[in-house]
Amino acid sequence: MSNTISADQADSRAASAGKPQRSYEIAVNGELSEVQNERMTFDQVVAIAYPVPPGPDTVYTVTFRGAKGRHHEGELAAGESVIVKKKGTAFDVTPTGKS
Repeated sequence: MSNTISADQADSRAASAGKPQRSYEIAVNGELSEVQNERMTFDQVVAIAYPVPPGPDTVYTVTFRGAKGRHHEGELAAGESVIVKKKGTAFDVTPTGKS
């Protein structure tokens, strides 16, 4: 039997226990955003940067800096995630067309 729980389960348990939700302040393409999850996925960051995709064949490059943990900066690939700090993790999302 596993003792691990998903981030959604942890957030749900915190909310049902009457604890205030944690929030994290991140910057995406220079704009501050407040998020509720400590772990941000590639898709979540892209959705913040481009709520409406520029085109159907758009591919994104996501870089980050100021993250928590062993890897403080780097490139975030599709399907990957990174743990953000309470304040100060920054993401740059660049769209490109498929060639």
